[in-house]
Amino acid sequence: MDRLNSSQIRNIALLDHEGAGETTLLESMLHSAGVTNRMGHIDAHNTVSDFDPDEKQYEKSLYCSTLSFDYNDLHFNCLDVPGSPDAIAEVMTALHAAESALICVDACDGVKVNTRRVWRLASQRGIPRIIALTKLDADTADFTTALAAVKTEFGNRCIPLYIPNASSAAFTEVYSVLHNRDANAETAAAYEQIVEAIVETDDDLMERYLEGETISENELTGALKEALLHGNLFPVIPTAGEHETGTRALLDLLSDLAPAPDKIERIVEQCGEPVSINDIKGFSGYVYHTESDEFVGRISYLRVLSGSISAHDTFINRRSGKEEKAGHIFRVIGKQQQDISRAVAGDLVAIPRVADMHACDVITDATTDIKLDEMKFPMPMVSLAIRPKTTKDDQKLGMALHEFENDDRTFQVHSDSQTHDLVISGMSDLHLRLVLNKLKRRYKVKVDTSTPRVAYMETITAAVQGIDYTHKKQSGGAGQFGRVVINVEPLARGEGYEFVDKIHGGVIDAVFRSSVDKGVQAAMQEGVMAGYPVADVRVTLVDGKTHSVDSKDIAFQIAGHKAFKKAFKQCQPVLLEPIVKMAISVPQDHIGDIMGDLNSRRAQILATDMKSSSAIIEAQAPMAEIQSYQAQLKAMTRGEGSYTIEFDHYDVVPAAIQKRILNPSAAD
Repeated sequence: MDRLNSSQIRNIALLDHEGAGETTLLESMLHSAGVTNRMGHIDAHNTVSDFDPDEKQYEKSLYCSTLSFDYNDLHFNCLDVPGSPDAIAEVMTALHAAESALICVDACDGVKVNTRRVWRLASQRGIPRIIALTKLDADTADFTTALAAVKTEFGNRCIPLYIPNASSAAFTEVYSVLHNRDANAETAAAYEQIVEAIVETDDDLMERYLEGETISENELTGALKEALLHGNLFPVIPTAGEHETGTRALLDLLSDLAPAPDKIERIVEQCGEPVSINDIKGFSGYVYHTESDEFVGRISYLRVLSGSISAHDTFINRRSGKEEKAGHIFRVIGKQQQDISRAVAGDLVAIPRVADMHACDVITDATTDIKLDEMKFPMPMVSLAIRPKTTKDDQKLGMALHEFENDDRTFQVHSDSQTHDLVISGMSDLHLRLVLNKLKRRYKVKVDTSTPRVAYMETITAAVQGIDYTHKKQSGGAGQFGRVVINVEPLARGEGYEFVDKIHGGVIDAVFRSSVDKGVQAAMQEGVMAGYPVADVRVTLVDGKTHSVDSKDIAFQIAGHKAFKKAFKQCQPVLLEPIVKMAISVPQDHIGDIMGDLNSRRAQILATDMKSSSAIIEAQAPMAEIQSYQAQLKAMTRGEGSYTIEFDHYDVVPAAIQKRILNPSAAD
């Protein structure tokens, strides 16, 4: 569309639970709008939005894709957001870029866990929601049943603006309740209910309606727009994307009701003060997605928040402080790219070949400095320890993982200081498999993987006094001498380490007392029982002796090191294990199985919260017991369960389990 202005733009995020037909519905929208000359199909690997090799292999959406097209003198930017629960970061960033959400609900399967999750996230953002009942042509589909299920979950404010002529194989047409109320008995019956629902959101219309006055179609539509905008009503429309049934009606509905960019208030921070983005005159933009294309290189997908940006303009990345240049600006439809000269406020476009651009970056012109609220992303729950098969790939592996971390806010990389593993963490087993696929395909790097070692720690449960150790070395030339006497006692959990100097009378020179401290800390880092770091101990230096010639720093470091290890073994040492806090969301009919499984994992149930057909279980569990929990929860709940974890504290490992950890061969 030439000379595009902000009022013509409609940004819509398509959200669903995996398998609800979002991509197929979007394919039918593109075909009905005349963008494509034929519909693509997921099993044929030729859909516009699922163009990544991994998406073709797994036959489902894995990454957020942007599809821009024109319809009814409007410009649509539709975001095909993956419906998998582990793609929650894509949902969060997409909702920062869009003004409305099209929630796809399978007419047969109904509302699922991730449907509730994306609904809640859209509600928190104040995003208007429209519901598409998909797959109404399926053999077991029934419109009345599906609509009732939606209302049970999301309330009676979900109103059917279109009625189907039938369900399952006989579904071939939809009728507008407001524009074609006399189409059949169902539309006539629905009309009064829809009108009442709309006028209830407007006091003036309600008063006129109760006085018997007829409310015009234009007035009803205007009130419906306002009700949708403020989260008071949620239109429902039946569809069957595979046969394009209801698709054109859906496009018309979005044209009529989806808000323009300036209708959703966005508050940003400027000079420490909250400001509406509509009051910002200069250029600002929000990066909602980044990726590396094997042919084009890095591509950054941008929501223009204010002002405009033209090809070859420079801008400031407010995270890095770097000045960058927009060599090209692309309008995108899947993997297809079209050069445009300028993008205006509200538009979604792509900028290629900017190396240091991350998801969630804010970019502006030189004089417009704004900040957006920091998003808190879920903690990755599944981890793998990795190492390249060949050492020559070390550098390529580091570069690739750094890039993936920049593109995906729920993927993390760290080198474990205790176990020395290079650990990658993501939201699921599939999430990490996709990372490894990219490593192999894009960077030609192959890795070996293993389950990360649990970060155990060692501590003591008793105190000991007067542990005496003398380090003496005489081998010709300068010797070494240092004698120390220490007391060792446990500290409260989480207090770490304390060194107390109680030397009196100068029996150890002050400079050598810090050497004793260094030696003790070195021994603690090495561990005594099984090579795990020591925590929560107090070491008190009470006595010792120096030699006028042979005492030196290294001698007292060694003496402190050996004295601590000697003392530690006499203090009834134990292993500590990391305990995590879990929040597990499952359908209510699985709650008994989940609790039984948690008990078998040494978990402690803290609370259970029932929410309609689902339950949220809060628990604490040892990290060692839940390293493969994601796959097992999915199996127990048929893919309906999800959970989050966060580190909580360290606790003592039970004696029988400690014995197995310290002597694994005996356990075999």
